Amino acid sequence: MRKLGWAMALAALCCTSPAMARGREPAPALRGQITFLYYKDLPAAARFYERLLGRAPESTPDWVRLFPLTSTATIGLVNATGGALRPSEEKPVMVTMVVDGTRAIDHWYDRVRAQGIRIVEERKTTRIDARRSIHAFMFNDPEGYRIEILSWVRTPRG
Repeated sequence: MRKLGWAMALAALCCTSPAMARGREPAPALRGQITFLYYKDLPAAARFYERLLGRAPESTPDWVRLFPLTSTATIGLVNATGGALRPSEEKPVMVTMVVDGTRAIDHWYDRVRAQGIRIVEERKTTRIDARRSIHAFMFNDPEGYRIEILSWVRTPRG
């Protein structure tokens, strides 16, 4: 019994050490988020997003283009030889851009189609759970990254 008491005391001491306690403190507030995508043809990707978003990228070094999406979220395009990663054929990434309401979805849908971008998943409403649904559509950028334009839709109770 005495050995068990020491083991429990030692475990309690380890779990309440200053180092462990620091890991439980709230993390410092984040100021923003950037999703970086990597391209073999950065100029073509930059032209695509400039046309899609209707604005030029921020001023950056030649190997990266930054397009702010909101005041705290940015999409970053990086050339094949710059940055930390390299482009790959498989694109297991989806960028979801959230808008307010189905009217905004319809506007974005019309904008994407008017630019000749092929829609890979048509507009549809998908139930997430008993209270929420999404209304969304999807398309690919020039090198195959999937882009989703999405709006949350409150599901009426019934």
